Amino acid sequence: MDFYNLACQRGDNAPACGIDQWVAGLPGVFPASLLKNTQWGFAVFEAVHLLGLALLGGCVLLLNLRLMGAGLTDDPASKLERTLRPWLWLGIGLVLGTGVIIGMLNPEKLYTSPAFFAKMVAMTAALIFSLGVTSSIARREGVAGAPVMAAAVIAFGLWLWSIDVFATSKGTNPGTFHLVVAGYVILMFFGRLPVRLIGLAVAAALACVYVVYGYLVIGGPGGDYDQFMNQTKLCVQLAALALVGLLGFEIFSRNAADMRPVGKLVALFSMLSWVTVSAAGRWIGLS
Repeated sequence: MDFYNLACQRGDNAPACGIDQWVAGLPGVFPASLLKNTQWGFAVFEAVHLLGLALLGGCVLLLNLRLMGAGLTDDPASKLERTLRPWLWLGIGLVLGTGVIIGMLNPEKLYTSPAFFAKMVAMTAALIFSLGVTSSIARREGVAGAPVMAAAVIAFGLWLWSIDVFATSKGTNPGTFHLVVAGYVILMFFGRLPVRLIGLAVAAALACVYVVYGYLVIGGPGGDYDQFMNQTKLCVQLAALALVGLLGFEIFSRNAADMRPVGKLVALFSMLSWVTVSAAGRWIGLS
């Protein structure tokens, strides 16, 4: 799925779509038109975009890890949220502002990219999580009211939709590996020592199977390509299933006086939704 097929009816007898012409003309629209005549303009916006991503990512990680009972636990969640709030808004503003201008310079590629569609859906979910759900839970020290939970359900549904598009689109489905890796990194921060060791053992075992069987037996992607890809997919799926079990065990068995399991789950989904945004963005060129 992509915005190109979603915008208009497509087919041999389908009428012309006016949105196509509008998208094609975006590079000539202000302020993108100014960057076409400079050698340094795009680099400046890209640098600011990366700065915004770093700032946003730091705020998201610090707050959500706190909601999971890890990281900066010396201060109440409400105090940390209050401290991070202006920086979170600044990071979001920088990312969205520069992202729109960067996107205007190459709109036709984004218009037909399933990865970009997945990124936008995941970003919608991530913004709902960060601005409407986790911030509210942090201000109320782990308590989630009915409106907040309704917003969390909507965001969770959008995030699952983005993963479905990302995982089933040709050229982007290997990118789901990034989500699994990010989940294991979160487990290393959040989990207790025995659970961390189990996670490392599972990841190491699957990595050995992937390397030994995939490359030494099958011959890698240069051998039986379909068999190699199926084996790769199976390893990622097994790693994801193990990750779900380990994270679920930690969330529902670990005691945290000021954090409830629901708040921990929401914090986890919030972080993974932003990881989906980043991962899908890296795979736009391949879709």
